[in-house]
Amino acid sequence: MPGKRSGDNEDPQKVKRPRGRPPGPKARLSAAARAAVVEAAAAWAAAEATPGGTEAMGILLPGQTRIKRRRRVMPLEDKMKILEKLEEGVSNTDVGRLFGVNESTVRTIKKNEKAIRASMESVSPVCSKVLCIPRDVNIEKMETELTFWVEDQTIGGRPLTLKAICSQAKRIYKQLVETTGKGNPDKFHASKGWFEKFRNRYSLRNSRLMGEEEPLNAQSAPKYSKQLQRLIRARGYVPQQVFNAEEMSLFWKCMPSRTFREKDKSPESLEEAKDRISLIFCANAAGDKMIKPLLLYKDPNPTCLLEKDKNRLPVFWRSHPKVSLTAALFLDWFHNCFIHQARSYLIEKNLEFRVLLILDRGPNHPDSLFFAHPNVDIVFLPLEGTSYLQPLDQGIIEAFRRYYTKHMFDHFADCIEKNPCLTLKETWQQYSIADALVVIKEAMDDIKPAALNKAWWKLWADVVNDYACFPRANEEVAKIIESAKRMDFKFLDIEEGEINELLKFQALAITERESVSINTEEDKSPEPEVKMNLRKLNAVLRQASDLIDAAIDMDPFLDRSLAFKKDFNKLLYTYKEVQKNLQNKAKELKSEKDRNKEEAVCMKKMGTELESESESESESESESESESHEEEKVERKKEDKKPPEDDSGPSGSGTKTLTISEKSAKAINAELDFWNLTLELNLERVEVPELKE
Repeated sequence: MPGKRSGDNEDPQKVKRPRGRPPGPKARLSAAARAAVVEAAAAWAAAEATPGGTEAMGILLPGQTRIKRRRRVMPLEDKMKILEKLEEGVSNTDVGRLFGVNESTVRTIKKNEKAIRASMESVSPVCSKVLCIPRDVNIEKMETELTFWVEDQTIGGRPLTLKAICSQAKRIYKQLVETTGKGNPDKFHASKGWFEKFRNRYSLRNSRLMGEEEPLNAQSAPKYSKQLQRLIRARGYVPQQVFNAEEMSLFWKCMPSRTFREKDKSPESLEEAKDRISLIFCANAAGDKMIKPLLLYKDPNPTCLLEKDKNRLPVFWRSHPKVSLTAALFLDWFHNCFIHQARSYLIEKNLEFRVLLILDRGPNHPDSLFFAHPNVDIVFLPLEGTSYLQPLDQGIIEAFRRYYTKHMFDHFADCIEKNPCLTLKETWQQYSIADALVVIKEAMDDIKPAALNKAWWKLWADVVNDYACFPRANEEVAKIIESAKRMDFKFLDIEEGEINELLKFQALAITERESVSINTEEDKSPEPEVKMNLRKLNAVLRQASDLIDAAIDMDPFLDRSLAFKKDFNKLLYTYKEVQKNLQNKAKELKSEKDRNKEEAVCMKKMGTELESESESESESESESESESHEEEKVERKKEDKKPPEDDSGPSGSGTKTLTISEKSAKAINAELDFWNLTLELNLERVEVPELKE
């Protein structure tokens, strides 16, 4: 019928069969194919369970493309381990399976064994973990020496530039080629690409080049301070237990430029003006404790300190020929000064001896500090942001330099007032390191606890109590100008700019360091034993009593003079106690000497008596011996005069008789009696049988 379609009257439940060839029997998989399918399904399930998914297992989903596998590069340190395994007799296959490399790679490493070992001998341990290919031995040695040079420049505070480092690298490489005779000095160009690789190989992130900006600024610094505060809260530290230490250098005889005329500027005076000391300041966040600073000087025993006890100075005295702080010197201060004073301070505050010490990251602060003491935790500041976050760098060191300059000028003015005949140059030449120690102590006492507390405002703002307590630099400079005007008429018109120039020159003291190896040992020369002289102490106390009497006679008001006498005696109390102790010791020594003298006299008397007794005994013995000799002579004469007696035997033949002395006869008779007794005893023990009739 027209319009009728073929599927209108068909049963919908009836399945249509496709036209064409009828279906054949269902194909069956073999056992190996079925095992492969099961294994693939298991691998797919394991890949989905892994964190990386199927991509980490190398299985591709539909529509994905295979990512190129990253090439694995083995450092020289691992190659040396492979060579050691091969020397032990392990096969190439087993070594490759152990290190996860192909057997061909192991054979290649074995083939290049000589070059690998030569490169490992010249490369540093840090670089052996990064380098993968053996390089020129001279380049390896050059880079090792260059790292030491960069560290020395960093310690000295000298600015580093890319040009300076590359020129130094060329210079070192040329010297190595000339000494070894191998290589070409024109082969090494010290390009910028080499420098970046060298910087990454040796992790020289702390060597900031001149012109680079510090990555740690006011925006990123709070992140580090928050991390530090989180650590402090987690460990339960209080402000009294958190300390910060910082090093500074000081030209302790530096004066303004107008001090001497041009003809007075001799080389010796210029060298003395640049004589430098190094100090380590350490204070806690509360501001109420400042540890005794470490002072480094070039001379271990200056002439002005020969009669002083080094352990009783206001500083922890140590010496170094180049006045450079080494790791050994810092550890010495840490163990012998910081630990003792921090422990005694916390015990006085009834706090547990647990300390957090914050330091800058430098070669003089070794990693062994982490294990130096179980009750001290060490935290290093960021390499690039140390000057921004260091609490003692927030005006404390600059304030100390201002206080030191003021007190030094006051010292010169006082010396000139006491002796008007002295000139400023003469007083400056007489200014010794012992006087500088007194001035350093006065400058440290001028630093207020509130200022030390306020210095933590960038690193730990919550601990700061008062933000308006820090002294203004203009006020301190004005005081320095007043002290300078007291010294000499030359400084009557001195201006603020000259004082600021002097302070800036003091701040550059750390840049004048000479390069020194970090492992330089301290020159420990034996220090003489210093004792108080009783004669000098008696003279000083006698002068003090004369001064009190003169004040009483001079003052018309008796009550005021008596008050002065009372206060003055209080000041002299410590020296009077020392005088009593020394007098008691002197009495004990005198009594011991008298006792020793008496014992010596007694011994002499005993010796003379013993000698007389021995002489008398020897005389008596000699007399007895002479008498015995005379008796023997008489007996011998008597025996010689006796006629010989004839003794007839049983056969009637006569024999000569022997003459025996009385002593020998007595001895013979005693022996005969002994033998007779023994024979009798033996006969009594023997049973004699009775004879039959």
